[in-house]
Amino acid sequence: MRNWLDYLPKKENKKTLNRFEFTDEMLINENKIIKKRFIFDEFKKYELSKKTYDYLKKNLDKSLTFFIGSSWGWVEFFLSKSHTLIASDINEKYINFHNTTKDFQYIKFDILNISNVKKFQNKFSQVVVNNIEYLFDEGQLQHLIENLHLITTKDANIHIIFRSKDSLIIKFIDNYLLPLENKIKSIIKSFGKDKWYFTKNHHGFRRTEKEFITILEKNNFKIQSVYKDMFESEYNNLKIVRAFKLSKILSVVFFKSHPHLNIFCIKKG
Repeated sequence: MRNWLDYLPKKENKKTLNRFEFTDEMLINENKIIKKRFIFDEFKKYELSKKTYDYLKKNLDKSLTFFIGSSWGWVEFFLSKSHTLIASDINEKYINFHNTTKDFQYIKFDILNISNVKKFQNKFSQVVVNNIEYLFDEGQLQHLIENLHLITTKDANIHIIFRSKDSLIIKFIDNYLLPLENKIKSIIKSFGKDKWYFTKNHHGFRRTEKEFITILEKNNFKIQSVYKDMFESEYNNLKIVRAFKLSKILSVVFFKSHPHLNIFCIKKG
């Protein structure tokens, strides 16, 4: 595991070193397309959500599904048309948004809070853990995995969306290439009427696939399958790659070894 830092241009000289606050900045404060993505024609343009939706629609059975870390709940919204589900998050802004629209059941739930967990002991036969592992340090991730045991039935199907997969190439992009690009971007933007600042922010944590699998197996979960997709996305974080359309070439060169979307289907051992 390593710290995942984002070096970004901002209009204010603000370093956001609390990973939960930074997530709010990215997903809530700076999000201009919240309502737009509840229109299916707009939603399907967002590759990550659409591929996640397609996978879950195909692989979830019709039993009640509990979603952990639902965020804005675009995927859950469209899945609720064909599946029975409960969405959840710890952030009141997401919960209040859906309680107002009443599209589907959306509750406050903290997977790390044992009193929350005990309320749902042995309740769910199907669970989806949305990409929240990157926010958790080793101790917190351990508690998440332990508590999955408590809220699920013996033969439950559990799908964990893992998008913070690490490698030497990803580390090089995160720590050197992206900071360089964004430093240049900050300088160029500052030639305009507003000054821009080059800021250091704590995104969360990156783990290798081997590290993630080790945690699952140590907690007596068996991996049934791993779905991998979006093999070009990590490279496309770089503007130079997008400009010269190099992502497909890089994907081939690195043998599709850096999928952005990884969905682990696991069962209790």
